[in-house]
Amino acid sequence: MKRFVYVHSRGATEVVVGVDVDLAQLVERPVIVAEEGLKIPIDAPALRLRGGEQIKDISTLYTIYRFFMEHEVDRGSDVVAVGGGALLDVTTFAAGTYMRGVGLVNVPTTLLAMVDAAIGGKGAVDWGDVKNLVGVFYQPRLVICDLRWTHGLPERVYRAAFAEVVKYGVSLDPPLLDFLSKNAEALLARDPKALEGLVYKAARDKASVVELDEFEAHGIREVLNVGHTIGHALERTMGLLHGEAVSIGLVAELKISSMLGYTSDEQVEQARQALEGLGLPTRPPRGEGLGEALKLIKYDKKRRGDKIRVPLVVGLGKWILEEFELERFIELAEHVLR
Repeated sequence: MKRFVYVHSRGATEVVVGVDVDLAQLVERPVIVAEEGLKIPIDAPALRLRGGEQIKDISTLYTIYRFFMEHEVDRGSDVVAVGGGALLDVTTFAAGTYMRGVGLVNVPTTLLAMVDAAIGGKGAVDWGDVKNLVGVFYQPRLVICDLRWTHGLPERVYRAAFAEVVKYGVSLDPPLLDFLSKNAEALLARDPKALEGLVYKAARDKASVVELDEFEAHGIREVLNVGHTIGHALERTMGLLHGEAVSIGLVAELKISSMLGYTSDEQVEQARQALEGLGLPTRPPRGEGLGEALKLIKYDKKRRGDKIRVPLVVGLGKWILEEFELERFIELAEHVLR
């Protein structure tokens, strides 16, 4: 079992990575918001919700607020979110706004949520076709990454998580790319020791960025959006899982960086091979709709008027925040994806 702590405006968050973590010993006055079909790890009042992006809706917030009222949740309670990234997002929003903030414990049940959504304190709901348009920053006090949850994940869902890890390796932590290369076979076989090392390293990478720029006020946290400017647009319209869309977006944005002379074709190829070696797509699905998908970039939160700021990798472990004319970036995205 591995542990670390990251600090933030509300104090500190402990992150625990291991197998069969005893949740009951770590929470106080719990109420649970969990995905349907999951075995709840402790005996406590529970609200069951469907998993998936469709729950990130204003109506889901109303349901959670009513549940909190019925069970007299207060600032001494722990709201325990048990599920994938979408459930963690909406529960974080609810916990961060109910009574202006109650206790929050994240129990991610997908590999993607363990290395991404569970860490960092972002809560949000979607609005129409636009992801995460309405949201808050609200840090959990505890994150429990119990690797036993990964055993039953569908293969496609499991593999999708590796896109975020490759993103960390390319933009922040080149040794993580080496770890992925050396342990690819063990990771695809869901070896507990390899997974523990992966989740611990990736979670620490993300937490280190959050500590420096919790509220996205200094531009540092933008590095976590590498691959996401294009990826989010594709995800909403092309039937892709989040990790699949980020995988395609990461390679596309690396190609743009290469076109601008910021990184080399060899580094683009290294990232592409890492992603494909872990079973991820690096090209969008064939067919119509790419142009329409990319138009959604105009709703990206990094947009400022007719410009958009995009984090670009400029060599392994290095990045910059580049400002583009919005329409020019959309044109570049379409060019590298065709």
